[in-house]
Amino acid sequence: MSARIISVANRKGGVGKTTLTIILATALAKEKKKKVLLLDCDNQRSAFDYSNIQKQVYDESPPYEIRTLHPKYIYDELRFNKDKYDVIFIDIPRMTDDSKDSSVIQVLTCCDTVLIPVVAGNLEALSTRDFVKTLKGIEEFKKERNIQFNYLGFLNKRNRRKENEEAIEFMKAEGVSMMNNSLSDVKLFTTPSVYESILDSKEGKERFKPFFKEFLKTCKIK
Repeated sequence: MSARIISVANRKGGVGKTTLTIILATALAKEKKKKVLLLDCDNQRSAFDYSNIQKQVYDESPPYEIRTLHPKYIYDELRFNKDKYDVIFIDIPRMTDDSKDSSVIQVLTCCDTVLIPVVAGNLEALSTRDFVKTLKGIEEFKKERNIQFNYLGFLNKRNRRKENEEAIEFMKAEGVSMMNNSLSDVKLFTTPSVYESILDSKEGKERFKPFFKEFLKTCKIK
């Protein structure tokens, strides 16, 4: 069976896409014993460099692979690896206004599922709206070819601000389904580990397990 290809992505920086990608990849590898590959296509190489820093502390190989990859090679890389892994995460390139972000569109088009982290705020909402337009274009392209493509949002960095619910309603108005579970604005979700599952701690089980279970169901991972 081919790997599930997933990206946690948004146009807006600082919404937690790389952090959550690492958290999910580690949980899948440690808790579900899945063969996971994380392709870091962002030229800042945040996920890859973070992994190398942690290697120096643990002095052992991580439970899954993290590689850097230029977006232009994404199609061949996935074709070569899709039968070798259960799940492949793609950390997308940073989006700009140049060439309508062709490299980003190229990467996202290869995904089965895109999870959109949404945080409260007017500027964040406007940026996310542009990103949703990109996803809708990909959805139309793939639908015409009978190729599966799903995207949905989730509230990240939830706090007690009124804007949280407004962000959810904004996304629904844009035609984006939202996950029932959200992630709180707490330190637990800002310090990911490539080696240790967030579900190893009591706080992690309480705060992350409901979201993780919904993620598994959404992405059809057993």
